[in-house]
Amino acid sequence: MSGQVRPLARSFGSEVAKLSRVRIELYALSLNTRGSGAVGEMTRLISNAFSQVKESVSRTRGDDGKAGRGIILLIDEADALAQSREAAQMHHEDRAGVNALIRGIDDIAENRLPAVVVMCTNRLEAIDPAVRRRAAAVFPFARPERAQRFAVLQTGLAGGGFTNADLEQLADATGSGGERDHGFTYSDLTQRLIPALVLDAFPERPLEISRALEVAASLEPTPPFRDQQP
Repeated sequence: MSGQVRPLARSFGSEVAKLSRVRIELYALSLNTRGSGAVGEMTRLISNAFSQVKESVSRTRGDDGKAGRGIILLIDEADALAQSREAAQMHHEDRAGVNALIRGIDDIAENRLPAVVVMCTNRLEAIDPAVRRRAAAVFPFARPERAQRFAVLQTGLAGGGFTNADLEQLADATGSGGERDHGFTYSDLTQRLIPALVLDAFPERPLEISRALEVAASLEPTPPFRDQQP
């Protein structure tokens, strides 16, 4: 999952609300759901999360049975909660948590609740097959290409004095090349490079392309995640 997925997952509900004219609420299920490791805790926390979604919908049902809102349940770093139960090293508590997650998803579908479960992960292959089979759609997000890097830099560095030619150079510098077979991710650009350029120039030095290229060269892009082979 690239860095742009989290904000997209958190914000697309706004567009859905505008188009459908229905209130949309976002619930986020974090890694804290794994709990402290006590027996049954992870299962209980996951089950409670789905129960809250169900109750939130029920509270808004009118006399005609229609719900007055829709729910987005966002599960970030989903591989930590929905890891394949086929993994030999998987703990019993984790398997029970995945079972609870599957029951919660099935309960939403069986009760035709106006809710969608969105899972974000860098490790699609690590997700349990039973969870993946239940996915209505899978949207892969690749690292930004040159034109996309240019657009991000143009927006993030607007007003900084860079020309389009400068930004073209910076877009090239943040791509793959030489001994590096991968370029910068979206989050590398927005959360690392752009802040680094601003801090480097603060408080009085102007932003300059020569220095920007040096800063970019000093930063290593986030390496692609590669599952360890058994």
